[in-house]
Amino acid sequence: MVRQFSLRTITFFLIELSLFVAGGLLSVYSGIYWLGSDSYDLQLFVSHIISFAVFYHFSLFYFDLYDIKTRVPFSVYSLRLVQATGLQCLFLAFFSYFLPRLVFPSPYIYYILLVDFLLIFGWRVFYDWLTRHDRFNELIMIVGNSPVAGKICEGISGRKNSGYQIVGIMGELKEGRNGCDGCKLLSPDYSKLYSIALAENVNRIIVSMGQRRGLFPAAELLRCKMAGIIVMEDVDFYEQLEGKILVDNLRPSWLIFTPGFRKPRQTRMFKRSIGMILAGAALLLAAPVMMLVALAIKIDSPGPVFFVQERLGEDEKSFLLFKFRSMCTDAEKDGPVWATEDDDRVTRVGNFLRKTRLDEIPQLINIFKGDMSFVGPRPERKYFVDQLKKEIPFYDQRFSVKPGVTGWAQVRFPYGASVEDAKEKLQYELYYIKYLSPVFDLLIILETIKVVLFGRGSR
Repeated sequence: MVRQFSLRTITFFLIELSLFVAGGLLSVYSGIYWLGSDSYDLQLFVSHIISFAVFYHFSLFYFDLYDIKTRVPFSVYSLRLVQATGLQCLFLAFFSYFLPRLVFPSPYIYYILLVDFLLIFGWRVFYDWLTRHDRFNELIMIVGNSPVAGKICEGISGRKNSGYQIVGIMGELKEGRNGCDGCKLLSPDYSKLYSIALAENVNRIIVSMGQRRGLFPAAELLRCKMAGIIVMEDVDFYEQLEGKILVDNLRPSWLIFTPGFRKPRQTRMFKRSIGMILAGAALLLAAPVMMLVALAIKIDSPGPVFFVQERLGEDEKSFLLFKFRSMCTDAEKDGPVWATEDDDRVTRVGNFLRKTRLDEIPQLINIFKGDMSFVGPRPERKYFVDQLKKEIPFYDQRFSVKPGVTGWAQVRFPYGASVEDAKEKLQYELYYIKYLSPVFDLLIILETIKVVLFGRGSR
């Protein structure tokens, strides 16, 4: 299971789903009471409530109402919920006309919309109130003061609804606080670790000691572990918190022994089969659009319709990548350069193609051929790969899977145009490779749809 689905998120979703069903039952039985027993066929309830729940959850997802780790002002939240309900009404109106057996009949739909809106609104107000109380947050103690500890402190403090609260830091701060300025120093004496952890009611201990030789409080940490307190390494917790693997100071032994990075043969065969079938079908369906795009490119600027370039794929094997040309023909007359978000080499039509991602459609050919998948790290040019492998640790590990049209890095990080951006994207790519699964791919595709088609959602 993808680590993005925390126990809190799953519990939140299941409670909300139960409220949907309860609201549907309450509305139906209220409608039968007021309208008569012959007004509704209860045998259709299951199909009706499933379609209703799917539409409503998609609406909530579209308006970022399942990002429960981020707290927004009450007015903004209320507006989003009203907008989600409005979008739900559009879905229901569409399907009521074309597939009426999939949705509740009109007398009941008004009951259900009102009841479920009130239930969901009340539940989310209660949840927001609940998570503002410290006793419902997990209490964390950090042991050590490495730079990773600072990143963890910044990550938790930057999310008002993270579900975590740092009670303090154990250890000396001789080299500064490394970003932990707002954290309380509990004690520099590691021999008091166990007693302080009990006194502070700590639920989890994060070990973040840059230099462990001769200082590592193994006995105290073992006592905490035996007492039921979760003990984790800093990089493991950071990965869970941020959805990426921190490559700075990462030890090769961690990559070797950490769970994950499994690529079962069945998963690879499934991705290949589904990719080929969907890519073939999509090419047929997109043929009219591709013809219009090709015509627009030829009218807008001189040059070929397609942009064909050598890229590196799985195991650094080269292949020819196909895209619609979005730049002028002499874009790299002075040699390869990083592409930027507002690149002045982009043509007028190319600007539209990039914003809508229509320039990516020809990559369906690469998916059909087996060079790429729908989801994976972006394929890069050898010129930049040779440079980045020298400057970024573990950069070559991104080539252990097929590249993709979209990926975890693309939906979590903005356009990259530097070595530092490439390192940040690598951290997301390694996370994707570690937790690679069809479920994770589906999540990324849904995020991509939200970001690309609607211009909403992930960073």
